[in-house]
Order: sequence, then C-alpha cells, then structure tokens
Amino acid sequence: MFRATSYILTVRTLFYRRHPSDFQIASISRFPTSFKYKNPREREPCVLPPPPPPPPPKDDSLLWGTVALLFLAGGLVVYAKGSPEIRDWLTINAPWFDDIIAVLFQENMTYGEFAITCIEDTKKFLASLTTEEKPKCTIDGKPINYDVPNEDEVKPGDEEDEDEDELVCEPAPPPVARQAICDIDKCICDYGETVLNNLNTARDACICYNSLVEETMQKFSFSGMKALRNSMAERKKLIEVSLANAECNTDKLDEMVRYLDCGVQATKEQIENSKAVNKDFHDRFKVAYMEYQWENDRSIVLDAQWQIVEEVVDQYTAENEGLFPGLKYSDKKPVINGDIDVLLYNSYKYIHQLNGELKDAAEGLTERINRAFETLPKGELVEKDRQCALEAAIKRRRGEVDGEFKKREDDLKADNERELKRLSKNQMDKHEDSLNARLEQMEQEIAAKFDGMVEDKVNAEKRMFTAQLDDMALKLNKLEQKLNARLKAEKESRRSQELWTAGASLLEATKKGDPLVKINKELTAIEKASGGKDKLVTTVLKSISTAVKERGVVPERVLRDGFASMEKVARSVALIEQDGARMPVYVLSWLQGLLLFMKVSGIPQHEFEKPPEEPPKHLDTFDLLQRAKFWMDQGNLANAVRHISSLQGASKAAAQKWFEAATEHLEVRQAAEAILAHAAAMGLKYI
Repeated sequence: MFRATSYILTVRTLFYRRHPSDFQIASISRFPTSFKYKNPREREPCVLPPPPPPPPPKDDSLLWGTVALLFLAGGLVVYAKGSPEIRDWLTINAPWFDDIIAVLFQENMTYGEFAITCIEDTKKFLASLTTEEKPKCTIDGKPINYDVPNEDEVKPGDEEDEDEDELVCEPAPPPVARQAICDIDKCICDYGETVLNNLNTARDACICYNSLVEETMQKFSFSGMKALRNSMAERKKLIEVSLANAECNTDKLDEMVRYLDCGVQATKEQIENSKAVNKDFHDRFKVAYMEYQWENDRSIVLDAQWQIVEEVVDQYTAENEGLFPGLKYSDKKPVINGDIDVLLYNSYKYIHQLNGELKDAAEGLTERINRAFETLPKGELVEKDRQCALEAAIKRRRGEVDGEFKKREDDLKADNERELKRLSKNQMDKHEDSLNARLEQMEQEIAAKFDGMVEDKVNAEKRMFTAQLDDMALKLNKLEQKLNARLKAEKESRRSQELWTAGASLLEATKKGDPLVKINKELTAIEKASGGKDKLVTTVLKSISTAVKERGVVPERVLRDGFASMEKVARSVALIEQDGARMPVYVLSWLQGLLLFMKVSGIPQHEFEKPPEEPPKHLDTFDLLQRAKFWMDQGNLANAVRHISSLQGASKAAAQKWFEAATEHLEVRQAAEAILAHAAAMGLKYI
C-alpha cells in the first residue's frame, strides 16, 4: 500500500531550515577522517530535527463575529425604526447611526440621491486634499451677508482684484429642512415647559405652605401647630422632587441645544429660531427660579418662627400640665383642678419673658438699621433725599400695616358676628326645644289622664267581648282540630297509597326479564310520594348505592340463569388459591370439577328449619355451592348470597360478579319491601 506520510516527512526534512553549522558538520562528515572516525559504527548518529508544528486551524471567529454584529445591527435598525423613543435617543447620542437608518429606509433621500451625495462629498474631499490653503467654514462664526451690488456700481477691474485679494469660502447650498428640526423644536418646548411647570410647582408649594402657616398662626390651635410639621415635610419633599425634575429636564434641553451645533439638517434661520426659543426659556427659568427662591426664603423664615412658637408653647403647656395633673390641653375642653392664680402667675412670667425677647429683637434691629445708615454716603442733599424716601417708605408701610390691621379687624368682627349669630341661633333652638319638651310633657300628662278614663271603659267592654270570643274560639278550635285530623288522615292515606304503588312498581321492576333494569323512574316516584319529609323512606333510598341508580339492577330470573354458569366455573377452580397457582393445579382443579358430581340438592334438617346467620367454617367449596343451589331452588336468594360470600380462593373471584349483582338486587328488593310495609302501616293507621 502506498503511504504518503513518509514522503511528506522527507519533503519537510529537505525544506527544513538548518543552521550554517549543521551544513558544515554535514559536509565534513561526508569524508572519512584519518584520526578519529575510522570506524563508521563508532560515530554517533545525527539527531533528526523535530517535525515542524502543524499549521494552526482556520479561525472563523472574525467572520462569525462580523455576521453576528451585522445581525444585531439589523435588529437594532428595525427596532429603532418602530420606536420613536429609541430614535430620539439615537438622534442625540449616535447621530451617525440615525443617518444610517434614514438612508436604509429612504426617509430623506433615495438610494440614487444618496449615491450622488457620496460622490459629491468624495470629490470635495479630494479637492480639499489637493488645495494648499483654504479658509475654514464653520457654523460657529457670524453669518455672512451676501449683498449683491447693482451693475452700475460694479467695476470691471474690481472683481478681479477682489478675487485675488480675498479667498471667499463658498457656502454650500442651504440644506433642506428635515423632520428632525421639528422634532428638536418640539423636544425643546416640551423640556422647557416641564422645567417651568416644576419650578412653578415648587413656588406654589412654598406659597401654599406660607399661607397655611399664617392662617395657623392667626387661628391658633394645638392640632394645627402639630400638623405644620407634616406640611413642612411635604413641602420639602415636593420641592426636592420638582427641582430634581427641573434639573434633569434642563440637562436634556441643553443636550438638544448642543445637537443644534453638531450639524442638524436645517437652515440657519431655523437653527437661530430654535436657539432663540431656548434663550427665551432660559430667561423664563431665571424668573421662575427667582420667584421660587423668594417664596422659599419666606418659607425658611416662617419655619424658624413657628418652630420657636412651637417650642415656647410646648414648654408652657408642659409646665402647666405638670403643675395641674388633671389638665390636658389636647382635650376639647381642658379642666383645671387647682389654684388658678398659679396658672396666671406662670402665664405672666412667660409674657414678661417674651416681651423682653421681643424688645431685645427690636433693639437689635434698630441697631442694625442705624449701622446701615452710617455706611450710607454723607451729605446734606443726600441725607435730605434719603430722609424723604425713608419717610415715604414708612408712610407707605404704615398704610399697608393699617390696611392689614383694618382688614384683620373687619375679618375678626365678621367672624365674631357670625359666631354670635350661630350661638344666638343655637340658644333659640335650645329654648324652642325646651318649650316643645315642656308642651309635650303637658300633652302627655293630659293624654295620660284621658287615656286612663278611656282605658277603664274600654277594659270593661273588652272583658265582656273577650269572654264571648273565648267561647267562640274554643268551639272553633275543636272544629279546626277535627278538620285538621280528617285532612291529615286523608293526606296520609293518599300518600300511603302513592307510596305503596311506587314501592310495588319498584318490587315489580326487580322481577322483570331484562338483563339490566333501570329503576330511576321508580325511585323518583317513591321520593315524590314521600314528600321528602318521611325519614324512613329517605333512609331507605339513601341505602341504595349510586351505582345501582345509574346502572340499574339485575332481575331475579337473570340471577337464577347466571347461577348455573357461575357454579360451574366456581367448581372448576375450587383447588386454586385467590393469588393463583401453577398450570398443573389449574388442570387438576378443572378435572376435579369435571369428574365430581354434585350431591343431590339437600341440606341438613336443622339448617333448613333454622338457617344460620353465617355458614359453618368447616364447609368446603362444594358444600357451599350445594347449599347455595338449594336455597336458590327454594327461592331464598338471601341465603344463597350468604353462602356464596363465604367462598374462598379463585372460586370467590369467579363468583364475585354474580355476588355483587345479587347483593344489589337484594338491596333494591329489601328497600321495596320496606317501603311497601311502611305504606301498609300508614294506611292501617289512618283508616
């Protein structure tokens, strides 16, 4: 057989690169030496060089990686085409990928137009490489106005001089406005409105909180004071969320504006309009933020003020509750058990302390104002103007305070009048209620006297009428009892007849000739005849199994016919245990059943006169079958079933089906006989 491996190794050995020393040794070894290597067997053999390593397997990971990357990119392109949110994100963060999607789906231009655009861009790029000096064109510089002069103003030589002296960057034709600039304008408006709404929300939260604090201080209550803490926490949380949303949307707005400077496809006028809208939004942001800061500063000052009030009130109430154990300011009507002078003294101490603190605060404020005046420029005219402005401001502020005081006074008067009207109305209602109660009491007293007189007369008439009614009721009661007894007797007699008829039909059904008799109609008739209130009938019907009701019952004639075949099979397997046996045992049992003849149908006299409740245990299979056959001939199915139930081994299994059918037949027949007996007893009872 030809093997190519040895030849390949030889070729590899020939083309194997050797060191120059190897060639030298090899060339020397070709000629025998005269002093050492006289015997060729004494020379050490040359070690063969190792074979070169096998070539590395072909690596296709780059190819499959490229294919997978292309599949992922294609899936992302299809998904981004159907998802506006992803498209917007790509427009901001990866505009080059958005341009690829636009080209693939021909959103802005067809494939031919795109090819022409690429060719033009390539030409411009090559031209820019060949040109040595060229002014840069950017969108950051000022817009260039192209004013076209009249023909009379243009001189022939001026054009050539201008062309030589100046290098003018020819602007590219304005790009066609795309849908992208409209989307950017819409995003700018959405983000701007969102920022304004959040800033206004923070401002409104502060305004509502400030009004709540002022209202709580004007209408002071302990519950309202404690509720301010929850309101303060809600305000801070709402402000935090609103400012975070405003900051996030401001960043998004700035990103959209930065995209305008990154080469959006739109005219310069549209870009300038978008920037103007952005600038207008930022100006509105500043105004809204200043309004928020103003209201927030007020809220911070009010927080400090009402917390001071809360601290003083808590200290005051704690001291008073400590002095008076039964006093609870949280109750609707606090009760003081003790000397009231102690409470007045404690209140006076707090008032004196607070007045001192208020006086110190006023002096400190006056000192700060004086120091501020000292820092102002000096001069007679300046001081005079300042004094006039100060007096005007004081007058204006005094007017505002007077107006506010007047408003509070009017509001307080209106509240007092409303409260007075409410209390007066309540007092009138209470007075009317007391008068009505007194009148009702008098009416009740007069009515009670009149009722007493009338009641005496009525009672006398009632006694006479009651005696007559009792006599008539006694007679009617006797008549009603007789009628009820007669109706009950007729009803029970009719029910007993219906029940006897239904029971007889059920008993007759057990004697029909069909292999399987349905007894649903008979059972329904018995249940209907009993009326559902006869406990005996209900118990008898419940004793019949559901399987018998659904499947039916085997009549007595069919059981007699099936007994012979069952008896034959039971005799054939008399020697076999219930778990089975070997084949010789089956053959022997069959031969025994075939060769042995049954005795003459007869049983001992004492068993016939007094059948035992259970067959004797010493009886074998043939004795049991003989007695069962005897009782079947006598028409006593119950005793036959009793003897069949005592069979053992395979004989019992062979007779099981007949035994179950006979048992169900006995259940139905005994139920029918019990119903007939019950119906007969009912009929005799009500004759």
